Amino acid sequence: MSAKKVAKKTARPAARKKTKPTAAVKAQRAVQAKLPRKEDVPGYTSGIPDEAKWPEVARVLKVRPFYTGPGAVPFSRLRAHMVPDPTRGNQPANDFYLTSD
Repeated sequence: MSAKKVAKKTARPAARKKTKPTAAVKAQRAVQAKLPRKEDVPGYTSGIPDEAKWPEVARVLKVRPFYTGPGAVPFSRLRAHMVPDPTRGNQPANDFYLTSD
C-alpha cells in the first residue's frame, strides 16, 4: 500500500462541532431544574396514586412556581394527605390542599 492509503486508514475522523444551546433551551432547562417535585410536598405518600394530576392541581391552587399570576401562594403552603378514593373501592389516594398560613 502507498503511504497515502495508510494515512487515510489510520487518520482519525474529524471531531464534530458541538453546538451551543440557545437561550430558550437554557431557560427551559433552568425552569425544569427549579420546579419542585410532588415528593417534596409534606404529607405526600409515595406508592399510592394521586387523586388528580400533580401539576394541574398546583396551577388550580395557584401555587408558585406553577402559577405566576396575581394571587400566587408560596410552595410551602401546599400539603398532601391520604383520602379514600371511592372510584377505586375506597383505596387510599393522595389529595393536595393549601394551609391557611
